[in-house]
Amino acid sequence: MRITNFLCLYGGSGDFCLQTSNLIENPDTYFGISWSTNTKNFVIIDNDNVKISNWFDKKIEEIPLSKIESNSDKFYKYLISKSYKSESDVVPFILDIFRKLRNVTYEKEKPTDALNLLFQLLISIEEDYTKIDYTKWGIENVELPSQFEYFVDLIKQGVKSISPNLDLILRHSSGSLFQEAHREVIYFNPQRDLFGGVSSKLIVKNDAYSSIHYTPQYLARTIVENSLKNLLPLKEYIKIFDPSCGSSEFLIEALKQLKNAGFDGKVKVIGWDTSESAVSTSKFLLEYEKRTQWSNSDLEFEIKLVNDSLTEKWESDYDLILMNPPFISWELLKSRESKDAVLETLGSSFKNGKPNQASAFFYKATKSLNTGGVLGCVLPSSIFTFDSYSSLRNEIKEELNLNIIARLGNFVFEDALTDVSFFVGKKEVHHTNPKLIWTKNEKGVVHNVLRDLRKMTTNNEHSIEEKSYSIYTPSDFPLIKDSWKTISLNENKLMKDVERFVSAGNLNPISEIFNINQGALLGVKNIFKISLEQFENLPKNEHKFFRPVITNNSIKKGELIISEYVWFPYDKNGLIIKNENELNNITFAKEVLIPNKVVLQNRKSITEWWSLTRPRNWQFGKQIRLYSNRFGNSNSFALDIKGNCVIEEGNAFLPKKEFEIDDYYFYLSCFTSKTFEILLSIYSKPIMSGYDLGKIQIKDIPIPNVHSTLVKNSEAYAKLVELGKELEQGNSFVKQVIDDVLNSYFYPRI
Repeated sequence: MRITNFLCLYGGSGDFCLQTSNLIENPDTYFGISWSTNTKNFVIIDNDNVKISNWFDKKIEEIPLSKIESNSDKFYKYLISKSYKSESDVVPFILDIFRKLRNVTYEKEKPTDALNLLFQLLISIEEDYTKIDYTKWGIENVELPSQFEYFVDLIKQGVKSISPNLDLILRHSSGSLFQEAHREVIYFNPQRDLFGGVSSKLIVKNDAYSSIHYTPQYLARTIVENSLKNLLPLKEYIKIFDPSCGSSEFLIEALKQLKNAGFDGKVKVIGWDTSESAVSTSKFLLEYEKRTQWSNSDLEFEIKLVNDSLTEKWESDYDLILMNPPFISWELLKSRESKDAVLETLGSSFKNGKPNQASAFFYKATKSLNTGGVLGCVLPSSIFTFDSYSSLRNEIKEELNLNIIARLGNFVFEDALTDVSFFVGKKEVHHTNPKLIWTKNEKGVVHNVLRDLRKMTTNNEHSIEEKSYSIYTPSDFPLIKDSWKTISLNENKLMKDVERFVSAGNLNPISEIFNINQGALLGVKNIFKISLEQFENLPKNEHKFFRPVITNNSIKKGELIISEYVWFPYDKNGLIIKNENELNNITFAKEVLIPNKVVLQNRKSITEWWSLTRPRNWQFGKQIRLYSNRFGNSNSFALDIKGNCVIEEGNAFLPKKEFEIDDYYFYLSCFTSKTFEILLSIYSKPIMSGYDLGKIQIKDIPIPNVHSTLVKNSEAYAKLVELGKELEQGNSFVKQVIDDVLNSYFYPRI
């Protein structure tokens, strides 16, 4: 009987091998396959039973198939519980040996020498390492260290009497293996242990703010899968390109999926990278793929080392472009040439701001596709949402049909804080609304949503809505003007309801009611501010030179808490200290300002050296004002009822038309509600501490307009005013009541 084996990938944490025939092999066979594919479990369907072979436990469990069919979710959770990572897994096992090799060689010549040793070490699993055909394997012949045979014996011994399978390692574990192997070593450990053994301890560079991020296998698989789906029907000849190929994770995944789909045509894959190690690895893996899975005439590959892919000539006939371009911000681009290449590539599609290098790759890729060609790529989420990329998005939307736009958050790349999205688009005339993927920015969510994306396609479902993620196709796109932001399915439904209220005139955008102004810029840290105690100890006649200052720590759930004062020598007409001699009569100036005169003088664009850099002239006069932190949520708004404060770190909401005092209390209630926080999640940019509360992000959020007679004369207005007064006094328990009132009178039920 023919055995049908599969590797089921579920984001790394719950991967397992599967056999769908009832022919049972020797248990060691299953242990060897699952270990070499970097999984723990091999699941065998045997007539009426399911057998779970776990190499780590060295045992096989048997469960009736009927129990699993009625409890599939429970069964999968059980598999995950037995899929924990360990240092005995194939990738850490081989890497441990490789680290020892690196400590032996110190990578004396160049980084690729160490990688070539790793290649030869892996080849020794299958061949005599002293007789390697270097041309056949596509590697360089480097001098082997004297202890190399010791390492060969180590790798052949394997773990728990399980020997490694080279074919399975290269086809299913190479991505994780070589990505780790590429890490830059910053400290070697040449020490030997008591028995002469080599240490595997070395310190590698881990940079959470790095711009180079390796593509996880599960993400590469998803992007390739959905890109190939949009490439159908497949032509007899396919040209695939990755301009930042790394270890060719994308290219090899595309070749695997084409083979699995039964493609029998010809393929040409092209990859470029700036890393010599990445190019060497790509050649090694593609040479193996070509020799073992493709005939020499059916697969052609070109891997090239480049200084900068953007300065290279891209052809315009690629059928499939797959890429994870470098996420390098403008500030971190090292050379003038790199910056010029980005600007030249983007041309008129980017006019203001400082573009990320990835945006230039994105734009150039859209221009390099065949008609009917598909682009699948990983991108910084900022390209989808920042105003500075609006022209770029509009131009790309004209070029491509947007198939998938997915925002995955900050938990995709290992040891990185990057906010990640992915995109799939096709160059065709017919345009449809894209499938949107939204995820809550939490660890583990991405694996779940990509699993459900695959199940959704198989089950022909139209949408999925879970607490932490959504997948759906909206009726209109973009959801928010000039943005490709993704939101949850429930938020999308709410947004449609809110838009009906706006159309009926019951709600208006914030920008029609308020001007949102940024707070003061002091100019020099720790000079102009003093504590409440210091203020109280000043001579009474000097109090007029200070005002209470609002910082990020001043606002707590609608209440204003003042603990600091700021030097603010202004009245409604401007600066009140006209000359430097007056400072000699002011205690604070003599003790603090004059000793720091040189530092204060070096600031740009100041009126006088003792003035603030940007005091904001709208703050000169004292009046009641509504304030918010710069970043935050519904707890980040407060009212200065005395009108005496100056805001530094945050925003002031200045009415465009005259307000009564009660109007301020009304809006304090509105902005501190859960309802408003949900609207923030739809309209504003999420950050680690909440949302951006600046005018660009929140200007379109619909709110009730107190200048409307219907609002002003409503029972809800009076209630919200009273609730706002409670909030201002520190009673945050009224927030639930505020939401009840808002949802009963002004918003659809949220």
